[in-house]
Amino acid sequence: MRSVARGVGVLAVLGALCAAPAPREREDEAAPPPPRQAAAASEESLRPPSPELLEMLARVAVRYREYALRLTCIETVRVAKYGGSGEAEKETVRRYAYLLYRDADGSTLRELRHRVREDGTITREEVRDEEPFPPAYAWVDLFSRSFQPFFAYRDRGERFVGYEWVREIEFRGALPFTDGKDIREWEGTVLVNTITGTPVEIRAEPTGQGARVRLLYERWSASFRLQGLRLGPRPIGYRCRVAFLTHRDGLTFPTELRYDTFRAVSAVETVPTRASIRTYDAYRFFRVEAEERLGGVAPR
Repeated sequence: MRSVARGVGVLAVLGALCAAPAPREREDEAAPPPPRQAAAASEESLRPPSPELLEMLARVAVRYREYALRLTCIETVRVAKYGGSGEAEKETVRRYAYLLYRDADGSTLRELRHRVREDGTITREEVRDEEPFPPAYAWVDLFSRSFQPFFAYRDRGERFVGYEWVREIEFRGALPFTDGKDIREWEGTVLVNTITGTPVEIRAEPTGQGARVRLLYERWSASFRLQGLRLGPRPIGYRCRVAFLTHRDGLTFPTELRYDTFRAVSAVETVPTRASIRTYDAYRFFRVEAEERLGGVAPR
């Protein structure tokens, strides 16, 4: 009975979405570069963020948790697969009505998707189409009080990015890379607005990936060859970029999540094998927490 009530409830939620143009398909983009290494700046100039800054960022993370169940949007998923030449050979595009809900324990956020048909209507059946890596909204916990003990941070200082004054902070998760689903298994840089402390952009890769991929390549290149194919584990790596460009109530919300998969072809060269780009638009924000399932009509 509860799932039926959820289905009816979200018909009203998504029915409130105003009409918006469908996202335009874009030409495939080049894979984003990996996070800048600490060597790019003087080691002496880097220092941990101040306790006051970390406390401000922790308060911002609390606000994001409060907003998690008060939004819905349209997610467009583009997946490109690359051939041996490094050129995209196949691309798929899917659209979903998207929101977040809490697990039975009340603490874990989960994603909920329902497919958007070509006529803009939304199916009632839930679709499982999550990334194997952290979803976009998971990255807002980067400075939460419960996660700060699992990260090492270094302050790279302030600068302008476009028209925005930002602070760049390095982070390195303490957990070893296993499946990559937990942000504490990643390292990289985050740009935060110096006034609000909200994220602007995150670039990350699995913690220790550089050394891991080099080791995998060495093992692969030395592995046994059978009919021209090496039998060792393929030296695969990953990169992530999250952009936060939707502004609401002093917060920024995800507009694009990108995960790139690449393969090492030498000790210093890689080629792309897959790119998954998820864009989020047509946001709607509500003042009550939602537990409903999706249904209704999506923006066209």
